[in-house]
Amino acid sequence: MAQEDRFRMALQQLVACAQERDVAVTSWRRETSPRAVPGVFPFEVLHISLQDGKEMSLFVKQLGSEQADHPDKKCRDRESRVYEELLSGDDGLPVPRYYGSRWNDGTQRQELYLEYIADWSLKYQDLDVWFPAARRLARLHAHFAGRAAHLSTRDYLLCLDTLYFRAWAERALSVVAAQSAGLGAVMREVVSCYDRAAEMLAHQPLTLVHNDLAPKNVLADRSQNPVRICFIDWEMAGVGCGLLDLLHLQHGLEPESAQAMCTAYCSELGGTGLLPSSESALRRLFAACEVHLTLHRIASSPLWRPPLDRLAEWVADARHLMERV
Repeated sequence: MAQEDRFRMALQQLVACAQERDVAVTSWRRETSPRAVPGVFPFEVLHISLQDGKEMSLFVKQLGSEQADHPDKKCRDRESRVYEELLSGDDGLPVPRYYGSRWNDGTQRQELYLEYIADWSLKYQDLDVWFPAARRLARLHAHFAGRAAHLSTRDYLLCLDTLYFRAWAERALSVVAAQSAGLGAVMREVVSCYDRAAEMLAHQPLTLVHNDLAPKNVLADRSQNPVRICFIDWEMAGVGCGLLDLLHLQHGLEPESAQAMCTAYCSELGGTGLLPSSESALRRLFAACEVHLTLHRIASSPLWRPPLDRLAEWVADARHLMERV
């Protein structure tokens, strides 16, 4: 069978299973996704024509060896398994529809097929679109908190426990010490007392954590009213403290906007038991989340080589945050 015919049959099977009906694919056209980023997994949009006259588009992510040395990306099929086992079959979840995955012998890559959403990420949206994202995130966390026992059996998910947090702290210390003895000494003090933050994070109620929920990984479909929010790129998903996702999402916002995001998120979780009941305990938990994200940023900084003064700012931030934990 010709390669084109094999691909046609694979497409028909993916679409038929997802839509629960017989379909016949007559043609397709590929184009590079406008969200493609050099150096990470290749993306493309697949425009498909069906025999019944309908047209559809799928987002195709080609999972290969890119960033294989990243500590949180060693499980190369994590994202496809998250979609297949956790995020498919429930239209209420804020994710693109999952159509399936297949191994491509020609490219030696696993291909992930998702609904194509023809709109941009929060990075390019007005702030009034960000607040619904915070509320949808809270509902996602509440949904999976009720399934924590099931999540804990999924061995492909990262376990965001004390060992996980300590490992990132040690990586941050190694990065700083290699660039400055003075900064390394300050960072060593931070890491020496970091256990209280790590323990606090590890003992929060468990839920599904995206673990890389930067605004670029949140699509907002403004063609729907209310706006439809979809979280994408689940390569680093884990089980742990959901508040980490909110801190990822609001990073870089002005304090007033960040506080509004927190209010939107926390109000959705009222009465669920997923957040501390006292204001002081909640503030400490926020600080612990910020410490981890700061250390993670420092540990990852060799990728973009920030100047030493920027690194010094982050080290100072980590020290001040630890004082609030």
